[in-house]
Amino acid sequence: MIKILKKIIKPFIPPIFFSDVRRELINYFLHNKKITHLIKYEKNFYKRHAFINKAISKYNDCKYLEIGVADNNVFNSIPLKIQDKFGVDPSEGGNYRMTSNEFFQKHENIKFDVIFIDGLHHYEQCQEDCINAMSALNKNGIILFHDFLPRSYFEENVPRKQINWTGNVWKVAVELMNSKNVDFKICNIDMGVGILKLKNGFEYKMMPELKDMNYTNFLEFYKNFPLINSEDALDFISQD
Repeated sequence: MIKILKKIIKPFIPPIFFSDVRRELINYFLHNKKITHLIKYEKNFYKRHAFINKAISKYNDCKYLEIGVADNNVFNSIPLKIQDKFGVDPSEGGNYRMTSNEFFQKHENIKFDVIFIDGLHHYEQCQEDCINAMSALNKNGIILFHDFLPRSYFEENVPRKQINWTGNVWKVAVELMNSKNVDFKICNIDMGVGILKLKNGFEYKMMPELKDMNYTNFLEFYKNFPLINSEDALDFISQD
């Protein structure tokens, strides 16, 4: 009932009264250097949906898992039968109302061909989601990630400081770059879309030293990230 009332009265409330609007204005006037974009994405006609659906198209009877569903923006674009797509979110969206940790514990016998990770944008949780996803992936499956390329200090900061937010999950990208027997790329578009394929004998490389690193450190790692453009990403996904 409260949510319905909020939707009704929201159009009549001046934007300045919303906390997120006030925060964005304060950032603009007082923290401009922290919100300035220091890296740029490819300008093209693709979003994460395109790469996820390209991956799904590779498999007959594909089983799809999405971690972090929210408003169903991606989940509703997945062209699979309901019994073959699993959307996990503790708050809203999808068809499994629980945390990702709970889901993997309760459904450890289900294997997936395509997994998309866009859950809590904290390094430690994304790391857990990645490791669990690797165990839940069918042979020759694909794991995709969102938010590997933060453009500014505040976009990367944990806790959250602005509307557009990747958090510090880029640290998982660094660990994947250093992992054993994986094929890993990052498409330089739509907040950074990670694409991971596993080889025989894969091993995830944990790097505890990353925990206290910040956006300044990210800019150094970024120089060696395995970046590719959108068309190369589509080709990479298609390759066996």
